Amino acid sequence: MCNLDLKISILKSGKYAYQVAQELGWHPTKLSQIISGVYIPDQEEKELLANAIGVPVAEIFPEPNPQVAV
Repeated sequence: MCNLDLKISILKSGKYAYQVAQELGWHPTKLSQIISGVYIPDQEEKELLANAIGVPVAEIFPEPNPQVAV
C-alpha cells in the first residue's frame, strides 16, 4: 500500500525524495520502497525519516485504526 502521507510530506518539505535519501545515507531505492509500501521501516528509521523532512512520525506513519467487531 502506497504511503501517500509520506510522499506528500516529502513534497511539502521542498526536497526531492532522492535528496532525503541522500541526507539519511540511504539508497534512493530504499526510500522509494518505503513510499510504495514494499519495505516497512523500523521505528528508528521512521524517526530518522520524520526528522529529515521535519514532521512528526505519526504524520507520515499513522497508526492503523483496528475495526472492533461487535
